[in-house]
Amino acid sequence: MNDHVYRVRDEIAWRKMKDGTVTIVSPLVEKIISINATAGIIWELFDGKRTVAAIVDALYEKFSAEGVDRGTLESDTHEILRDLIDRQLVEQIVDNSGG
Repeated sequence: MNDHVYRVRDEIAWRKMKDGTVTIVSPLVEKIISINATAGIIWELFDGKRTVAAIVDALYEKFSAEGVDRGTLESDTHEILRDLIDRQLVEQIVDNSGG
């Protein structure tokens, strides 16, 4: 999972609120979902370019000074990712270039 790349699905509309929470509208499941500010930071990093490991690296760079250990960040990222996949909000990018 760490070497996979994910992105927010094209069908999803979302907005980051002033308090850092993210409101997501999913026509796929006909729901409006709100995620907390921490999950919102991770949400924004699923840009279709970074691997999960690179996302954990970015989070560690941001939060290590606050005493958050890498293992916790990795575990939390995987948990949030599984939830987002289950809700059909993000999708894995598959490289079909063959190169």
